[in-house]
Amino acid sequence: MIEIMNNSTKIYRIVLLVEFIFIFSLCITTTTTTTVVSSVNAVNADHHVNRWQLPAKSTALVTGGTKGIGYAIVSELGLSPFGCKILTCARNENELTDCINEWREKGCDVRGCVADVSTTMGREILMEAVKVLINEEDCATPGKLDILVNNVGTNIRRQSSIDYTEEDLEFIMKTNFKSFFELTKLCHPYLVRDKMVGECYCQQTSSVVNIGSVAGVTCMKSGTPYAATKAAMNQLTGNWACEWGPLGIRVNCVAPWYINTALAQQVLQNEEYKKTVLERNTLWKSGRTRRGCCVSRIPVLTRCCLYNWSDYQC
Repeated sequence: MIEIMNNSTKIYRIVLLVEFIFIFSLCITTTTTTTVVSSVNAVNADHHVNRWQLPAKSTALVTGGTKGIGYAIVSELGLSPFGCKILTCARNENELTDCINEWREKGCDVRGCVADVSTTMGREILMEAVKVLINEEDCATPGKLDILVNNVGTNIRRQSSIDYTEEDLEFIMKTNFKSFFELTKLCHPYLVRDKMVGECYCQQTSSVVNIGSVAGVTCMKSGTPYAATKAAMNQLTGNWACEWGPLGIRVNCVAPWYINTALAQQVLQNEEYKKTVLERNTLWKSGRTRRGCCVSRIPVLTRCCLYNWSDYQC
């Protein structure tokens, strides 16, 4: 069940039932038409069917896929009936290996790359793995990347803006902003699609999904450097959508409210802080991700923003 409110800036506020990943699924279809299913039974093992569509064997790069939202996204793609071919990355080799083994045991076509995308070397290493992925013979579009999910992000929380050091600022900026900016540039040649003969548009499209935060939309206690990077992501999403739309690249951004991940738990375990978070959410719940097909027994509703720049703005 979703509720969408349209305003002058075409920002879509969406109330989700059960899970954040359903929102993600609305904007990753690689066709030019988006299908929205009116209801979802998230406990059903066949939860992917009719929820979203992809060409068989679509290739996907999901950064930071071993934890939280990234893990849930890889699982959603991997467990879908479309046979997605997925590449994810992480800095910790042991955690990455454990996740890859877990996904493969469930029948997911996932491979991993140990890389720190906040560094130039890490991005270069990851791109070599991307080239191997997209040149496998059974890909939906050989030589091309179908989906890029920019999920990597981090945060450092301080009491006040004046408490942040220059090193703090640089670390957050290079991890949250520079990493996805530079990586998307590197992926750009593999995301571009051919135009229809005699037309100014592309029949097939690729999709870039940026994982942002409502911290980039409104004022909250997430820390000013973090909020600034997420606001920059929102703006860049719109710019890229308009700039790259004619090349067949769709660019959208999902900006969730607090999602109950390990990173968020650093502050949500503080009951006073958690109370201030819930008071700003009329549903009095934080969101959560799903670990594989296992859904928490606690029913959760959460609020987020979906920037459908490619689909509605340009």
